[in-house]
Amino acid sequence: MTTKKLTPQLNTIIAAKRHYLNQRRVKTPIEAVRALASMQKRPSPILSTVADEDEPVVVIGQIKHNLEQNGSVVYDPVGAALRFVHKKVDAVALFTDQIIYEDGLDDLMFVASAIDKPVISQDYVLDEYEIVEARAAGASALLLSAAILDNDTLRRMISATQRNLMTAIVQVHNVDELRHAISLSPHVICLSSDNPFTPEIELNLDMTQKMRDLIPNHIRVMISENLKTIHSVARVASFGVDAIMVNEPVLDTSGDADVLRQAFKDR
Repeated sequence: MTTKKLTPQLNTIIAAKRHYLNQRRVKTPIEAVRALASMQKRPSPILSTVADEDEPVVVIGQIKHNLEQNGSVVYDPVGAALRFVHKKVDAVALFTDQIIYEDGLDDLMFVASAIDKPVISQDYVLDEYEIVEARAAGASALLLSAAILDNDTLRRMISATQRNLMTAIVQVHNVDELRHAISLSPHVICLSSDNPFTPEIELNLDMTQKMRDLIPNHIRVMISENLKTIHSVARVASFGVDAIMVNEPVLDTSGDADVLRQAFKDR
């Protein structure tokens, strides 16, 4: 359960996650969590099948738990998930590790229960216990951060995710992370400049295109975070990717996910 050297703020979040994880592990042995996971229906496939050139791009709506600058919290994961479904997304992703927050797993369960769409857990995964928990909560896929996990741990987490019948999506932020991710042959590689070490920077689409060109055809490609405008979606469409992750304002501006899919058809 090794992670890379982290920034002070991220260290605090990861330390809190380990603390909560240890509490849950003492309270509920992993065998009991596995039993709960076995009662779940089989996860819906997402980006884990062979790509079809005529298949439309997968549009994923991202729900984030975050504090506003004034300290207030605007967060309604189930409501946001239902709005995304109304906007015709193919899946939703939930990320609650922007701040220290103990109830992300419960929120994942509520979202998965509320909608008939695949749900991606985007929270940082540090241990196989959390993978089994996500499966028990109804997740169809996990986003595994190459910025957080060392190489050996990342390999183990990909294997554990797949053993639990979920799609392993490896998120990378630079060419070094990408090259290692390719060597592990996950179903999906996610390109993002929303690096936990340097949050809130603008998406560098030139670097994104450079990395996309390095990914072999047998691996599906997702673009996550920071696609905040229709213009950036249209630019990414020219790269030839399989999935994009967007926030609510983009869908509010475009009307619904079909408009974003049309940008890919027109490329």
